[in-house]
Amino acid sequence: MESEGIKGITCNSPIEAEGLRSALHEIGIESDIFDETNSKVARGILDQTTDVLVKEEDYEQAKQVYQSLQAEQHIATPWCPKCGSENVAVQKKKNATTRQLPRILATLLMWIPIGVCTTEKFVCNDCGHRWER
Repeated sequence: MESEGIKGITCNSPIEAEGLRSALHEIGIESDIFDETNSKVARGILDQTTDVLVKEEDYEQAKQVYQSLQAEQHIATPWCPKCGSENVAVQKKKNATTRQLPRILATLLMWIPIGVCTTEKFVCNDCGHRWER
């Protein structure tokens, strides 16, 4: 790709960048991956981000493709954002009662049974990375 009229979309990992590049290729948008083999070596190593470069005229459409891929990943089977593994364990964590104060008040006022608020916490069984969703 030529260097004039090029814009980058920053992905959270090299794996995510490759998925975006592949999706763009399928719809006919030319793209390149800007990673540790290019000039910003320290950035790619330190924060694991990788840029996907597209022509300026394709940037908005490529950005929409990236946003839709992120939405799909959020709904789909969890995978580790650090190493890309799907060998992930899900842990449900109960929230403290003080965080549920508005819900408790609403329950008392509306006679709705008190439920338990939970958040999903994930642990990668391959690299040990932890994150919440």
